Amino acid sequence: MAILFNIFISFIVLLICWLLTQAVASYGERLAKRHRSTKFNPTMKVIMRRSGQIVIYIIGLLIVGKIWQIDIRPLWAGLGVAGVAIALGLQETLSNLFAALFVILDKTIQVGAYLRLDDGTVARVEDISWRSTRLLTAAGGTIIMPNRLFTNQKVTTYNETDRGWVLELSAIAGPGSALKEVEAGALAAGLKVAKRYQKKVSPPQVYFEELMPAGLKFKLIIKIDRVADELPARHELLENLITELTKRSCPLVGR
Repeated sequence: MAILFNIFISFIVLLICWLLTQAVASYGERLAKRHRSTKFNPTMKVIMRRSGQIVIYIIGLLIVGKIWQIDIRPLWAGLGVAGVAIALGLQETLSNLFAALFVILDKTIQVGAYLRLDDGTVARVEDISWRSTRLLTAAGGTIIMPNRLFTNQKVTTYNETDRGWVLELSAIAGPGSALKEVEAGALAAGLKVAKRYQKKVSPPQVYFEELMPAGLKFKLIIKIDRVADELPARHELLENLITELTKRSCPLVGR
């Protein structure tokens, strides 16, 4: 009778575990439909769902082992040794996986967002998988970066629908350049580019940063509507800046 009772209870426990795994899968689907604007990689969604289901089944098996009075301490010891060996062998892979989970759960960077990397590269987040993040640059190139390196970057993010991407250009006007002429030339160059790449033009800004042996360092800031236009806009901005300052006898010098 006791054996039949244990079999019945074990069956009930496993049935409950199965029902819970189905509930986890159903809840995940409903959550994905509710937040359709959040674009998660399908592989990552599967990994997260399967991880939750595995945890439920492990708990269920532990309960069943307790019902049958099975000593699981040797099993835990074996799993611990195997876990350490696997963790050491897959250290880099696991670090990329946890980095991806951190990015997804933190929700600061999402698929479709534009960002600027540490080195100044502008890119769009195309995909976040369990191992790497794929970025599409403004020039049309693709960057595949391991997640652990991506999460250690200091990035500036913009949503896909944001307008007014900030474009900055630092330059040095040669010695003897008049401040008013430098400012006027920089504003004129910035305004030309802003009119070309903005529907509603925002006035450019000029800031003097530092007086150097080579000359006066300043920064020119404009806004553009589309992040994809940054490279041609930067090209035209530098071209116009050189022209405007040359006309005002304020030639630029190299850094």
